[in-house]
Amino acid sequence: MAHVARTYLVTNPTALFGPGRRITFRSSAPAGSVVFLEVDGRPVRVLLTDTPMTGGRRAAELQITYL
Repeated sequence: MAHVARTYLVTNPTALFGPGRRITFRSSAPAGSVVFLEVDGRPVRVLLTDTPMTGGRRAAELQITYL
């Protein structure tokens, strides 16, 4: 079964990118998947959710790994 590409909004980008940063992207991966993006030249991981947001977007949670 093919997945439809959805638009996601990263709900917690402040930790890495500062206040006021809005990160949106499209993905056809199913909810629960971790996808990799490049934002401002930095690789980041986000967890896709099925939580609806405004404007037809879904929530994506930034996955932060501290070394």
